[in-house]
Amino acid sequence: MSDDHCPYGGRILHVDLSVGRVHCEKTRNYSKRWIGGRAVNTWMLLNRIAPGTLWNEPENILAFGVGALVGTLASGACRMSVDTLNVYNNALGSANVGGFFGAELKFAGYDNLIITGKAEKPVYLHISDSKVDICDAAIIWGKDTWETERTLRAFHGDQRLRIAAIGPAGENGVYQSCIICDRSAAAGGCGCGAVMGSKNLKAIAVRGKKSIPIAQPDDFIRALEREISHISKWEHITQIRRKGFYGALGGRADSKSWEEGYRPVRNGQDDSWDPDKIQQISEEYFQRFRTGTRACFSCPVSCKPLVRVDEGEYTVEGEGWWNNSANAFCTKIDSVRLDAAIFAHQMCNRLGLDIDNAGQAIAWAFECFEKGIITKEDTDGLSLEWGNHDAMITLLDQIARRKGLGEVLARGTVRAAKILGGGSESFALHVKKQDSLDGVRINKGWGFGVVLSPVGGRHLRGSLGGFWMRKEAVNSYDGVPHALWHSHNKKNLQDCLGLCSYIYGQTIDDWVSLFQAASGSKCTAEQLLIIGVREANLEKAFNTLHGNFTRRDDYPCRRYYHEPVKSGRFRGERIDHVMWEQMLDGYYGLYGWDIETGLQTREGLCSIEMEDVADLLGQYCRLIENRR
Repeated sequence: MSDDHCPYGGRILHVDLSVGRVHCEKTRNYSKRWIGGRAVNTWMLLNRIAPGTLWNEPENILAFGVGALVGTLASGACRMSVDTLNVYNNALGSANVGGFFGAELKFAGYDNLIITGKAEKPVYLHISDSKVDICDAAIIWGKDTWETERTLRAFHGDQRLRIAAIGPAGENGVYQSCIICDRSAAAGGCGCGAVMGSKNLKAIAVRGKKSIPIAQPDDFIRALEREISHISKWEHITQIRRKGFYGALGGRADSKSWEEGYRPVRNGQDDSWDPDKIQQISEEYFQRFRTGTRACFSCPVSCKPLVRVDEGEYTVEGEGWWNNSANAFCTKIDSVRLDAAIFAHQMCNRLGLDIDNAGQAIAWAFECFEKGIITKEDTDGLSLEWGNHDAMITLLDQIARRKGLGEVLARGTVRAAKILGGGSESFALHVKKQDSLDGVRINKGWGFGVVLSPVGGRHLRGSLGGFWMRKEAVNSYDGVPHALWHSHNKKNLQDCLGLCSYIYGQTIDDWVSLFQAASGSKCTAEQLLIIGVREANLEKAFNTLHGNFTRRDDYPCRRYYHEPVKSGRFRGERIDHVMWEQMLDGYYGLYGWDIETGLQTREGLCSIEMEDVADLLGQYCRLIENRR
């Protein structure tokens, strides 16, 4: 391997906001075992956060980890992991974000950014290659994420600064808050924005001018050409470049995604929606608002739509619209006003709100109103009737600013239900206390993955992989544990490498060839995939120590576990409890975890050379020494 430690920036930047201290250590201290990105973050969290630490305490860590291939020409090599304590359950909080920020951080020479402490007053980080400054944030505190980016670029006289920022939601400690990079790329879920706000850290502005060293450039180019050849053969590549992800795939009126249970209707009361309503928010209608598409760093696909609503009460222009945008702002509240939903999406980008968690809290509030648990006296006159898009817009702003009903909803539905009572707990849709965006009753592999996600109900960290989009997988339990085990491990590796999940056509062999050439190593596919298995075990150990999770936490919420689908092709479909138990047994067994408790075993951890993690769990009596 080259002395430049290919293909890394080479340093891990540590910032202690409490004392204003900055120091670096070498990436090579960790990369040989963990490659990079998410796994290095998780290792830091597991070894440096004491059990019992709360998410809003200065001792919590906010870690940014750039994937090993980010900054190279590898397709979709733009992803950065953000890891911390989860505000919903104090276990693992993890998000993954694209755009350009991660690559810029690496160009500045940093593979990971580890932030601890809490500043006395609002600050932001300004990183320019080796120069790191902790700056007064008075000029941007209170501003939304778009205004923050514009202000910092003007202040520093550099329009190429890349910004990761929180909006009012993060400043106010809202559980649904996220971190926004490049105006529209969200590190969503788990309340990462609230953690950043709790540290009085408003933004990170970075500019880097270094190049990324490649050990074997000729081999890397050949591997890249093979990869591009595979991607170009993907059947939807032309359409997704022209229409974006929603337009090419899930948004078409004839897409099977409308009937296979991914899109909850009226807060998950049903998983099937009226075809006439589907038509009104489908690609066929959405195309009038799309002005083009935009790509993230090193992306050959360009799946992010540029949108503009130029007439009516919801005029807006911005980036991004996804399948789950339609879920959050249309199906969940039974609204067909696509212009209002697009406005809501862009509003969340500016406020720093995660669309999935915010949309779920609002859908729950609508059902509370339907059942009389909430009245107009509680909503300052708002009528939360199904389909009321105006009320949805108002609630988004109230949540971000913790005003009115938003003060309750800003804590997530599990806590809000405890406050309101009246039976509202029974339809609070969550996984491990985090609001859940997906239906799980029809596509059993998808649903099992969502529930087994280590970060609580996030599908990009749960049910990822084309297997579960195939026709034969819908409504079937066959082969679920093994396929999901493989999918989770593959996704873990993907995040360590920093590759995007939307670059279809790639193979693991492509990843191996690219990493071999970039790093100069002789690793095999099996050696890389074992890193995915180890990362799964790192996260499991963290959740055991900080969230006290066991087998009892690996079940769907009450509604999804007990109530059937009410209409459509899969009317009457429900989760088979016996099959669910068998799937848990099978999944735990593949990782070597204890079937009865769901805890890790010394035998399983030692088989993948994680004796140190076994010893750590043993110190807290959270390890099964001898598997039953």
